[in-house]
Amino acid sequence: MQTKYQTRQWVALLWIMLPLLTLGVSIFDGRNLAVTQLLQSLLLIAVINLLVLGIFGHLTIKINEHDLQWQFGIFGWPKWQLKFSEIAHVEVCQTMWFEGKGIRFTREGMLYNAAGKGAVRITKADGKKIRIGSAEPEVLCAQISAQLSQQPKT
Repeated sequence: MQTKYQTRQWVALLWIMLPLLTLGVSIFDGRNLAVTQLLQSLLLIAVINLLVLGIFGHLTIKINEHDLQWQFGIFGWPKWQLKFSEIAHVEVCQTMWFEGKGIRFTREGMLYNAAGKGAVRITKADGKKIRIGSAEPEVLCAQISAQLSQQPKT
């Protein structure tokens, strides 16, 4: 299937905090460790950092002719898909600072967010709502709306 729209949003906080955590551990933990133990600790932390960044480092959103897909990280997992036939309504909205980043259950339903405050609220045909964060929520909303208008009516 041909991708009609794609955007990627980086989880900047992870990219900043994980290396700082590694540096902090090496400074505080390194005082009482032998060099080999320190290197082993740093290697383990670096592997964990790369794994976390690989899974949650960015949010990618794709639209093709049949569905909307979004996933975190470079491994393609976790990944979600929503067929356009399951979407009743779409609109631009804002997330609140206290709702955080990542995959969140909120009072409105699920939130998938990597950075910023802009999002697209999707009301599904069953009435459930989800929000997908985007650096360009107006463009994402317009792309989804365009695909919805091209879907055959049932």
